[in-house]
Amino acid sequence: MFGIYDALTISLLVVAIGVNSLSVYAQKRYGYYSKFGDKAYTIHSVIILIAWGIFIVSEFVAALSSWRLESTYPLIGYGIMITALTIFILAFRQIGIHGLGNGNFFGKPVRKLGGIYKIIPEPIYVSYSLWFLGIGFVTSLKVFFVLAFVSFVGLVLVEARVERPN
Repeated sequence: MFGIYDALTISLLVVAIGVNSLSVYAQKRYGYYSKFGDKAYTIHSVIILIAWGIFIVSEFVAALSSWRLESTYPLIGYGIMITALTIFILAFRQIGIHGLGNGNFFGKPVRKLGGIYKIIPEPIYVSYSLWFLGIGFVTSLKVFFVLAFVSFVGLVLVEARVERPN
């Protein structure tokens, strides 16, 4: 049955996506962090890392959920997780550490997009959604299927639009 642990985890993902999107939007549209000079990117990074860190901790709380599938499907789950990890690594190698943290909005070098980005427009975000889907199959926790959907909508359809150049 859907419970408090599930609601908490889903809510914290929505908050993390919102904080990340608003932080990028504030810099992109208004140059909000520019007033912090050389520390702008660090401040942005700390803000989003706190939000994402709280969400990541909440995933462990989700393990207490009783909202489960009738059985697990570990082979399917691990296959999806390996695919997600492969996509993530290929994308990360393409954009570098600053690309992962929205550094392009803070004057940080981000490598030109090619490779996996020609096949999958938002590979990092797609890999997150796939990762949650894989965890759902491995653990049988239904909340991870919801997280896969919420992360796809929130990251691929919303945040990616905020991050696109004008």
